[in-house]
Amino acid sequence: MKRFLSCCLFFSLFFCSYSEVITLKIASVAPARSPWDIELKKMAQEWTRITKGQVKLQFYDMTVLGGEKAGIQKLKSTRPGQKAPIDGALFSTVGLHELAPTAGFYTLSVPFLIQNQDELDLVLSKYGSEMEKKVEKAGCKIIAWSNVGWLSFYTKESYKTLAELKKMKMAVSGLDSPILSDSFKVSGFNVVDTPAQKFSQMLKSKNGVDGFFAVHLLTYASGFYKDIHYALDVKLCPVMAAFVISNASWEKIPKKYHAPMKEAMERARQRLNNALDSSDAECIRKMEAGGVTMIRLSKDELKRWEDEFSININDIHRTFPNAFDMEMYKNIQALLAPMRK
Repeated sequence: MKRFLSCCLFFSLFFCSYSEVITLKIASVAPARSPWDIELKKMAQEWTRITKGQVKLQFYDMTVLGGEKAGIQKLKSTRPGQKAPIDGALFSTVGLHELAPTAGFYTLSVPFLIQNQDELDLVLSKYGSEMEKKVEKAGCKIIAWSNVGWLSFYTKESYKTLAELKKMKMAVSGLDSPILSDSFKVSGFNVVDTPAQKFSQMLKSKNGVDGFFAVHLLTYASGFYKDIHYALDVKLCPVMAAFVISNASWEKIPKKYHAPMKEAMERARQRLNNALDSSDAECIRKMEAGGVTMIRLSKDELKRWEDEFSININDIHRTFPNAFDMEMYKNIQALLAPMRK
């Protein structure tokens, strides 16, 4: 009888421990082998170690799921009581805006509003928690978010003024939300909505597009730099990414693990931030070695660009009042003004 009871206890403990394994399905916009992709996978291993094997992560390519807007839908259960297809995601600004439209994520992407990492850190320390609360109301928790690079322009022809750049056909590809392309159109840019599968073809074609906008890392890692001749060496605006997990999935994890798991993610975020400038410099060096000429503007030229973008912002806000938070925009300007002096 004792032997029978011992066997029952053993199997009950075995199946109990087995059922406690929580596998989180995470969709990611990070390109394979990019710094974010590498750090996320390192963090996944650390989470498994912290939780003694109780939490495991499986990563999926966001594009395979249909893009960021589709990813947001897959964070939600299709039927009451049924588990959502995915538990979390690494979203760009596009997905974050779709997830929580009133949080003002696109405000951080206004050109020349935030010009370096120290300024971004200050802005996030001031407004980040309010933005995170709005994401939580939308059903998700931001575990960490960071700058993944600075937006820049990549073109086949040279230019010096913003007016010259606006005449070129710029590809907008792979975006679920029209806000970014619409904002460029209102600003006077000649943008061409280009399907992701045709982007490379359009870039190579003489009658296709004249350039695109992206970050240095993506441009170099994708090999698209081989089809352009010029890149703008200016930090126009930060391109944000956030690692989010649905509130329901986060609550399934024992609370004793929450703090150390977030600390592990924070360490990964700090490593990414610390490596960003050196990563950008290395990408620039490699692109220049591959024949790309960096366009570097003087202080006066930069000031003219900044002034023109300020006018564009007012035009965009009048046309699309929900594109970004105008009050936050002005508050950020006031916050950063003393720092720049």
